[in-house]
Amino acid sequence: MTGKPPKIKPVSVPTKPSDSSIDVSHRPLSSSSTVAHLTVAHHQEPMRSPSSSDPLAITSGINVSTTTTYSTFDEFPRFSVNDSLESYWIPSQEGLDESVALGIKTLKHRQYVAVADNHIVQVVRDAESGLLRATHARELHPSGPLLRPDSEGRLWHPADDPESTNPLATVYSEHKRAAELLTGAEYSIEDFSPLMIKRMLAVSGVNTTIVHRSEIHPTSLALLQDTARRFALDQKIQLFITQVQHSDPTVRAQADSQLQALLPPRADDLSERVIEQSSALLFEQSERAFELDCDANTLQMRRIFPDLPKTIAQALWREASAADHMHLRLQPGMPRHMAEKTLGALREVRLARACAGIYLDSVASLDSDLLALQMIGQLDLWPRQIRIEIRRQASEGELLSAIGDARSPVRHKFIRQHEGYVIQLSGVPSPQGRTDLFAAVWLLLLPGQRQLLGVAQGGGAALRQLVRAQPLPSRQHVSELLGLAPVQVTAIPASAQYVQAGLRGGGDVNPASTKSVEERVRDLYPQLAEQELAMFISERLKSDPVRVLARLETELATLRSELAIWSAEELSTQADASQDPAQFAEQRQARERFSAKLQDIWQRKSVSRWGYGDYHFSHHVDFSAELPKLSARFDYVTELILTVEKPGARIGAFFDSFPNVQYLMVTGIKMEDFPSGVLQMRQLRQLVLNDCSLELSEATAEGLSRIETLTLLNLANNPLTVAPYVGFMTGLSELMLYNANLSSLPSGIDRLGDLRVMALQGNNISHVGDDLFDIPDTQDLYIGLLNNPLSNESMRRINQYLENSSMDRKVEIQTVEAVSDVDSESDSSESGFSTGSDSD
Repeated sequence: MTGKPPKIKPVSVPTKPSDSSIDVSHRPLSSSSTVAHLTVAHHQEPMRSPSSSDPLAITSGINVSTTTTYSTFDEFPRFSVNDSLESYWIPSQEGLDESVALGIKTLKHRQYVAVADNHIVQVVRDAESGLLRATHARELHPSGPLLRPDSEGRLWHPADDPESTNPLATVYSEHKRAAELLTGAEYSIEDFSPLMIKRMLAVSGVNTTIVHRSEIHPTSLALLQDTARRFALDQKIQLFITQVQHSDPTVRAQADSQLQALLPPRADDLSERVIEQSSALLFEQSERAFELDCDANTLQMRRIFPDLPKTIAQALWREASAADHMHLRLQPGMPRHMAEKTLGALREVRLARACAGIYLDSVASLDSDLLALQMIGQLDLWPRQIRIEIRRQASEGELLSAIGDARSPVRHKFIRQHEGYVIQLSGVPSPQGRTDLFAAVWLLLLPGQRQLLGVAQGGGAALRQLVRAQPLPSRQHVSELLGLAPVQVTAIPASAQYVQAGLRGGGDVNPASTKSVEERVRDLYPQLAEQELAMFISERLKSDPVRVLARLETELATLRSELAIWSAEELSTQADASQDPAQFAEQRQARERFSAKLQDIWQRKSVSRWGYGDYHFSHHVDFSAELPKLSARFDYVTELILTVEKPGARIGAFFDSFPNVQYLMVTGIKMEDFPSGVLQMRQLRQLVLNDCSLELSEATAEGLSRIETLTLLNLANNPLTVAPYVGFMTGLSELMLYNANLSSLPSGIDRLGDLRVMALQGNNISHVGDDLFDIPDTQDLYIGLLNNPLSNESMRRINQYLENSSMDRKVEIQTVEAVSDVDSESDSSESGFSTGSDSD
């Protein structure tokens, strides 16, 4: 299982006397292998042996056999790594017999080749490839890399080493290895040219170095195979288009009948325009048919991740444990660790499909177009003075991507509409109408610019081929372009770092950003006004801008990751397990809406339809789950309003991320214990926790009493039981504790000179105590005691207090239905501030 530590099996050391003809006491171990051994063996010291059975046997340590593991990280699996060639090195010795072929040396019927100055390795002939393979002396099955000689025949290098220059020597045939990996019912390896295979490996993040490794993780293999299937489908569709357009009837008759049936009902019109417009539709419908033809296990996983590709879902299911299978079948959600792996796989799927769109003629996706535009801008002879912007729907719509100098007077806007683009020049749409990205860019170029790029003829198709000839950008660059959060990675063994390149969307490397400070701040907070931007840079970044920005970028990436995992976690345990998939999908979508809103408010975007700024966050919670516990801080939020209609949502530790809230209103969200996060809100002025199933203990009531900044406290419709002390809240003007299961008045009310409303209706108060009568009768105060079982003694004392009051009395105490001057049902009295509507 992924992440499980390997079992260590000690290997006995032979006691046969060693042959001292060759000195092996100084055989070096590479740093990469050392790291690997320390990781596996938990930093055990190597065991020494006084003797060995072999003249070239290493005596500095014992070989350890381990079970192959893929990764210690849950986000996305790794590949196993064979030992580097340096771990097979032996110091060169005298007495080795030279052979006549390519510098192969022999000693006691063993063969050795030179791999560096003063170093050799033992080799054996590989039966399958016919090449020499490095080996350890005691190995039964050689484990080293295949070797080939350099152009001079003096030194030997790993056969997959790009620095080796012998074109005649070959390694594991790349075509052969690809044939082993690319197995599927929908295609054959013979369907693809060597160039196409290279492209599929690059698209999937599986570079040529990885192709020659012996192990590949099942999920990674599934992504590669799914990519190959889509490439094969694209070729099939292009062949179909060629056949139906052919003038020969016998060729047209060979066209695929299934694809023919998917064409629009215009059998009499098979013109080039109609067929090409149908290419994307054929691909989409074929993909849809493939994805819908899935098993029950895939459907179970799609209840949580509706867009999960079938091939990936099947690989994840095969990798999952029996307990995970049972959880998915019997419970409404997905185990957290499995959700994390699925999110990592979905991330890689999106990266792969964005890259694949560069090469597929039948696919038109926004991700691929954004990538293609950046690749166009990186062409060597591209005129940098041209500014091209892709915007959504309208000329002033959302900016999706751009190339060229933002200050350039030559500016063109591509308005994305219905999978195509309308070119807008000076606010006027181009007469060419909607077209694809490459054709749109080609149309903008002057004849001289086209000539310089080598695309004077051929239109957008020629430009597309020019882009395809360029190498794909790094996975990290593509991740940033698509706005994907970097994957957080902890320790990576040095021997595995090169294997990781390109497999995790750039999460395995963290190079210094090439963007300016202003650009990085703008990426974090895209809606900041220029003045706010300048103030942020001068105030927040004046001491250490690099460190502060790195922390904020990491915080945003972590927030996105945490919310994605939370959105996919199992639904509320209180939810009815008999709910149909539509109900589960509705719950998941509700979480995703809440997550998106949280991300927006962190980035200081206004999420209020009433025009409130980035300080205001309100949401109508429409899911049944505990709100997410987040590591991010929403420092700018000072107003937080959450409401629900149906019970089921629970507050959890959500408030911990909002330390600067001044106005907090929550209605209907279950919290039971008083949230500790509220106690950290040092500037809190108005606190409303209405109908939240809240109970107070002596300890939590004591903590509540220390929130001295409050001007309004509303804990109505909760089974509080314990009344808090309010004497420290000297600025309190409204106290709402009705229907709160209280048996006594809150103590300390006689110290609240600003108190204007104290609503205690619907409790179990029988004795009112002394504090009530210590309140000056001239204080403008309404006290509601309706629907309380007041004792005769309490009623007598209240009446006596009122009768003996002065002529200037302003205190009103309501004990019966009749009431004057004060409306106890006033909206302002019950809440303290208005939400404006249900939710923003």
